[in-house]
Amino acid sequence: MAYDTTAAPPRAGQRDNPSLVAVVGTELARHKRGFIAWYHLLAPVIITVPLFLGALGSSEAKAGQTFEVFRNVTLEFWGVLVPMTAGLAAALSVRADQDAWRLLLSYGVPRGRYFVGKVAALGILGFVSSTVLVVMLSLGGLLSGAFPGGMGTVVAAVYLPWLVGLSMTALAVLVAVVWGMGPSIGVGVAGLLCGALVSDKDFWYAVPFAWPMRVVLPLAGIGPNGVPLPKDSPVTDPGAIPVAVALAAVLTAVLLVVGRLHMSRKEI
Repeated sequence: MAYDTTAAPPRAGQRDNPSLVAVVGTELARHKRGFIAWYHLLAPVIITVPLFLGALGSSEAKAGQTFEVFRNVTLEFWGVLVPMTAGLAAALSVRADQDAWRLLLSYGVPRGRYFVGKVAALGILGFVSSTVLVVMLSLGGLLSGAFPGGMGTVVAAVYLPWLVGLSMTALAVLVAVVWGMGPSIGVGVAGLLCGALVSDKDFWYAVPFAWPMRVVLPLAGIGPNGVPLPKDSPVTDPGAIPVAVALAAVLTAVLLVVGRLHMSRKEI
């Protein structure tokens, strides 16, 4: 058997210095058949199907407002589900990597990329989940005869919580890496509670867990309980949206830096 002796062996610099894209791709490949991927795909379906059936039987349906009820209640659930999903996904993902990291951290790969790659991969899965929700809301609009006129700001009300929720993903991953699975799930529970209890308060900006829900309220015109808000309610002020996005961007950047530093010093 003849061998090609002219082929150059892979350089160590390439082997021990994978791009962030390669790290993120590896993270996604590891999750594509597991619970985390299925959760992100099915969670929007699981919450929308019963909510649509419930909207069909509501008193508002008799007045031709089936889709409005379905949309409002779904967006209410979504605002609190985003941080809850961040905590759960981060906890399970980091726990699954404990054994692998014992090996990977012994290589010369810049350790910070493992942290950033995991946050980015979970963020991509969150984007996919948001897209599934948009599809389900669109189907609800079609079935109730409200598509596309009734969609309004639905797309923004779905994707903005995901964008702001990236800060919760970074926080949950950091907590999971430092303190473990339980506290990371606690981040998600805190997001669920704060979204329901704090997002419509004057001090919402001081509670990061409430930010994903806060951007939903003015777009959907509802309170945290899913009830339509009066037009003169201060909660309907869209000025809160850029504030929440800016705060989330700053917090995400800070958490990524802290996470990279922690991974760089993490003991094997």
